[in-house]
Amino acid sequence: MRTGILIATAAVASAAATPALSETLKIYSVDAPPMTMDQADQRGFVADITLEALKRAGYQGEMIFDPWKRGQQEVADGENLLIIPFARSPAREPNYTWIAKIFTTERTFATVGKSIDSFEQAKAELTSIIVGQGTAQEELLKAKGFTQTQLRTLRVGQKETEVLSPNGDEAWFNGTPETLWKWKRSSRPEKIVIGKAVSSDDVYLACSLKCSPQIVETLKTAVDSVIADGTAQRISDRYLK
Repeated sequence: MRTGILIATAAVASAAATPALSETLKIYSVDAPPMTMDQADQRGFVADITLEALKRAGYQGEMIFDPWKRGQQEVADGENLLIIPFARSPAREPNYTWIAKIFTTERTFATVGKSIDSFEQAKAELTSIIVGQGTAQEELLKAKGFTQTQLRTLRVGQKETEVLSPNGDEAWFNGTPETLWKWKRSSRPEKIVIGKAVSSDDVYLACSLKCSPQIVETLKTAVDSVIADGTAQRISDRYLK
């Protein structure tokens, strides 16, 4: 994935915002449509919700798209660095500050052919499972006992739709919204079969472990307000309906 920076300007929310809140916060992200996108004209619903929250809190946001594993490490090691879309998992829990939940996503197996509806079925019937490197999905499969020989780990954004086997013996394990989004926009003529949800994850706006309490408090309040007044739902609907 290319390294790029999108500058997203979020003006001061109101005249009451203090000068200290006018700083620019870096937001590390990944090209994972429709949640987040490395595009100036279409940033994804998680990015739009996050930027609206920053605007209400009086911050500006600078979105940074680095390779996902590297970006996660930079945020963990840094100070006051934000990251989206970030699934909360046991392995990640102690390394970040979890500001606010934005939405919940389902994880499913997608194939060209039969429906894969459980981890047990996947182990028994699949020869290979495509999964993004450094993702919550990869963590989950390893925790469920899948061996490295069964996993086909790809760098996030490496055209999973193009390499998925047409024979039904391979699945792509991913968040359902991203799978459907990418498949509809691919050149594949086959119908994608989405199995039953085998897990779900809360997706967060997170920060470095060393994160200003003021940033955490003001952004949590802002995210909660974006959700409470229906803005988050309206933003999501633009991408998902």
